[in-house]
Amino acid sequence: MWLKFIGSLMIVTAGASIGFSLAARYMERPRQIRQLISCLSALKSHINYVAIPLPDALAQCTGGITGPVAELFHAMSDLLASDGALTPHSAMTQALNSIDALVLNRPEREVLSVFSANLGGMNREEQHKSLELVHVQLSRIQYDAERLCEQNVKMYRYLGVCGSLAVVIVLL
Repeated sequence: MWLKFIGSLMIVTAGASIGFSLAARYMERPRQIRQLISCLSALKSHINYVAIPLPDALAQCTGGITGPVAELFHAMSDLLASDGALTPHSAMTQALNSIDALVLNRPEREVLSVFSANLGGMNREEQHKSLELVHVQLSRIQYDAERLCEQNVKMYRYLGVCGSLAVVIVLL
């Protein structure tokens, strides 16, 4: 009797934790997109007004932001500072691949890839326009991510708990 109870409790706990971890991933994505937009806005001001080298601007644009997005910009800055022949596009690609905690999907990665391909290859005004375009694109993606978050967070939480309860009922 106690063995069945403990086993059932373990199944429900495991199912609930899987559901809550999937829900947390959906909740994290809009937050990371907001942080990306914030960092890119700071980078825009560093490029337009301060005019410091790109690795320094990338390192300084994460002021007040912690977590995977800050790690992304710091990794990109370190890569550019350590290897002078590395392009911003390849540094962004390497930094995106090296940080596992990022929950960015394909659209955000494509926008960052296109942005990094243009970074450093244009004058200030064109970079300003490019950053504005990236800001608009990421804002749209953020809106879609928030809408998906609202739809899927509750579903994954309930699915984790109810699915594990269904497994327990079938096993008993």
